[in-house]
Amino acid sequence: MSRKTLFVERRERIFPYEMPNELHDPYEIYYLVDGERRYFIGDKTYTVEPGTLVFVPPNVIHRTLDSRQPRHDRILIQFPGSYLYVPFDSLPLYLEPFRMPYPLLRLGNDRASLEPLLLRMVDEYNGSGPERDAMLHAMLCQLLLAAGRMMRDGAGNAESGEEPNGRLQPIVDHILRHYSEPLQLGALAAAYYFSPSHLSRLFKRTTGFQFSEFVQLVRIQRAQELLRTTDRKVSEIAEAAGFGNLSHFQHVFKKIVHCTPLQYRKAWRQRNRSH
Repeated sequence: MSRKTLFVERRERIFPYEMPNELHDPYEIYYLVDGERRYFIGDKTYTVEPGTLVFVPPNVIHRTLDSRQPRHDRILIQFPGSYLYVPFDSLPLYLEPFRMPYPLLRLGNDRASLEPLLLRMVDEYNGSGPERDAMLHAMLCQLLLAAGRMMRDGAGNAESGEEPNGRLQPIVDHILRHYSEPLQLGALAAAYYFSPSHLSRLFKRTTGFQFSEFVQLVRIQRAQELLRTTDRKVSEIAEAAGFGNLSHFQHVFKKIVHCTPLQYRKAWRQRNRSH
């Protein structure tokens, strides 16, 4: 194991912050130590309060948003599934937090037991020593199993964190269903009785994304799925994902995924063969 296979970071920000547009393969755990954030995941927005864990599966559209005050203190953990190297039949148990209907776990009274574990992971990651990697692996496994048990037992009242997207939800749903078709802000605004400027502001405020950014991410997400699960040509995948121009597709894919479509397919297949 190495720092390249597991990433742990604690960071405090005092100014407004906006995540870059990207879709990544690692599993992601977000923990808010202090402050308040809003988190858009997949197609819904959640309020994240101190003492809340957020579990984001690979290749899911997500973005943290400023709340009433931008200052916040968070811990971020990212790891590929192969990092766990646990018996195959027990892997679903470790990854259970990422498969729950709601991605949030409010620790409540359990904060006193799990937050110190997260803080020790930060210290261990930034340290050194022959036992470092083994300790990190053991602590991550403990965190995942404990969180899975709490979520399975209904702890955390995660559903209360979901914010109603109101009139915007049908538009998000429309994009997710019709990503392969032409999608224009003006046309959707008219269809759902918005002015284009109002829809643009509401979309950004609710999801954290500009309308065009979100459409691109949905299309790239679908392209990734096709690259992983089919042998179709890149040009065919570009068309199926809603890109009318191959060079534009390749440019956007590289900007968001940080590699070309063929490099993505090759890397995914290599990882899948070796594990």
